[in-house]
Amino acid sequence: MLFPAPPGAPDGWVWAPPATMPDAAFGNRTDLLATDIPASGTMTARAVARMYAALMHDVDGVRLIPDARLREVTAVAADGLDVVLSLPVTRGLGYAVGGLGNAFDGPSTFGMPGSGGTAAFADMASGTAVAVLKNRNMFGDFRTVGQVAEAVAKRL
Repeated sequence: MLFPAPPGAPDGWVWAPPATMPDAAFGNRTDLLATDIPASGTMTARAVARMYAALMHDVDGVRLIPDARLREVTAVAADGLDVVLSLPVTRGLGYAVGGLGNAFDGPSTFGMPGSGGTAAFADMASGTAVAVLKNRNMFGDFRTVGQVAEAVAKRL
């Protein structure tokens, strides 16, 4: 059964009833926190932002990859329609590239949106990394990511 998307959702998105979506109680279950779930993680927004920053430059003496490798992983590797999301995407090697739909939307930006309206990204032009993780309202609303990105961009 398909459900109508909430107001302002992108065309073509299919939504599940809110009662079936994970919430804070689900995400904080001890068994889930101790489980290795592919394409998922247990971390803070600060930790994710530091990881993205360490991809671009030294963070407390740690640099995760050299400049040449960063250019390689953020170069466009695939471009077209994501048949799962029904949206056009541009992907590097493991990251969305460019069009992330926020104040840092551009060719120097890479990152990844996550479930429930979470996202993390880095902007190589400014050296800025941003992460927004949610523990409530896990229903695919990315407005908070846009608001945080706008606030960060204004401070640069």
